Amino acid sequence: MFKTFLIFGPNPNGMSTINKNVAGFENPPHSFNRILWLGSILLIAGLLLNLGVQPIFLEEPRRALVAMEMAERNNWWIPYQLGEFYYNKPPVFNWIVLVFAKLFNNFSEYAQRLPTVLSLIGIGLLIFFHGKRYVNAQLAWLSALLFTISGGILFFFATLGEIDLFYTLITLVGILPIFHYYQKGQFYQLFLWVYFFGAIGTLTKGLSSIVFIGFSLLAWFLYKKEFKRLFHLPHFVGIGIYIIIVGGYLLIYAQYNSLYEYLETLWTQSSERTVIDKGFAPLLGHIFQFPLDLIKDTLPGSLLLLFTIRKDFWKTIQKNEFIVFSLVMLVANILIYWASPGAKQRYIYPLYPFFIIILVYCWQYRHELNNWRNKTFRIISGVMIGVLAIGSLALNFVPAFQFLNYLLPLSIAAFIILSIIFYYFIKRPNFTLPILIIATAIGRILFDLTVLPQRAHDSDAQRDRVLAEQFYKIVGDKPLYIYADNRISFTSVYYLNRLRKETLKRNYFIIPGAYYFIEKDCLPLPPKVLMEFKYEKRDYVLVQLEK
Repeated sequence: MFKTFLIFGPNPNGMSTINKNVAGFENPPHSFNRILWLGSILLIAGLLLNLGVQPIFLEEPRRALVAMEMAERNNWWIPYQLGEFYYNKPPVFNWIVLVFAKLFNNFSEYAQRLPTVLSLIGIGLLIFFHGKRYVNAQLAWLSALLFTISGGILFFFATLGEIDLFYTLITLVGILPIFHYYQKGQFYQLFLWVYFFGAIGTLTKGLSSIVFIGFSLLAWFLYKKEFKRLFHLPHFVGIGIYIIIVGGYLLIYAQYNSLYEYLETLWTQSSERTVIDKGFAPLLGHIFQFPLDLIKDTLPGSLLLLFTIRKDFWKTIQKNEFIVFSLVMLVANILIYWASPGAKQRYIYPLYPFFIIILVYCWQYRHELNNWRNKTFRIISGVMIGVLAIGSLALNFVPAFQFLNYLLPLSIAAFIILSIIFYYFIKRPNFTLPILIIATAIGRILFDLTVLPQRAHDSDAQRDRVLAEQFYKIVGDKPLYIYADNRISFTSVYYLNRLRKETLKRNYFIIPGAYYFIEKDCLPLPPKVLMEFKYEKRDYVLVQLEK
């Protein structure tokens, strides 16, 4: 029986190893690893299953509409939305949407969401390879899987063609090599890498990348008592790379439109989340709510917080330099969001890997702690697995799922599988964490086979899709506009664009004979209203204005 595994410990080069006996490993490591392999396979299957089934909704259509207009104008440099300059996000993620649309030869739901899944897998691989190199393989694998099954990611953002997980990947690719190149003393490579990907991040989501770059570098070099390195030539070379990339894009943009409103919007988007804009009253509630949201959003991984409750927490962390780095990155970057009332959890997704790595590392030292933590973790994990098993049967009593003709056999099969997992959970207490990962992965597959089809069957997004089809039956390929500042669902616009093979635009003038979406009380309407509908509780009409 193997009862040891390697933990890479700190030394001046950060590469030495020490053997650490770990209580509870009564089975060979390959038994543990087989469960992790199974969890990885189930997770990838769950991430891809029915990915394109639910209609595009929330912010997804906005990303697609900008990409559609780029393709239509054959200009990838300038974001447009409904025929007008779009200022809220730089263009890089729209380029990703465009690339995948060309690969799949359409702007399908699957094509738009696949970059999100690939980004999530890429983040997992980054966590794995850095964790394996600088700590140990077990931590690497568990951390990667626990990040992936974080509830807010696995059951929400991993199902959407949104910007946040791609941006997280770009940000991590920029931050993690700080440790790697610092260990090697390669400071030109360090700053070039950080600022190159910082520039890509800026052109993806805006000024938040400057915050991640600045706080990460400042915190690490202050911790290492090498603040003066920020004033050496390699740092200025890195800043130069950033200026060349971002400045080069802005020079291109300036050939088409004024930079003033573009830069002002990017600044406003960043500053409006802070206490400067929100005031101090919302800050008090946010300070209390923010850590709770972090714990909730990273479940079940955040259950490992139990193992961080120890007097010698800092001493334990100091046993490994990469874990120290993770803690420094987490603390340095999270404080500004903790103090910003407008900050949302998705803004700190780049910090989740550091948070989870620290938790798993402390869990690996659980043998040094009183057993109440492990018992508590076991009880909560068992309840979660048990609820999931019973809940799979309860699916049969959810009215929204009754249209699924495979619901009964699916629920029975899921109950049997989860019951076997629960039995294995009882029999193998040392495998609690990987078994919890397996159960969560199966929960995602159940989600794919029930919730996603239900959203395609009956949801606001599906109704907006049907509305777009009704519009198309009336208008076809004839001239169609949104009048002035009127608005309709972007989901409807997305599907209408796909049907018409051209993008819908605003028009502030009346073109006789053209069709318009107009708020019902906005203009004197012609006698014949072709269609009435609601958007955000307001009455809209589709009309053809007389020639």
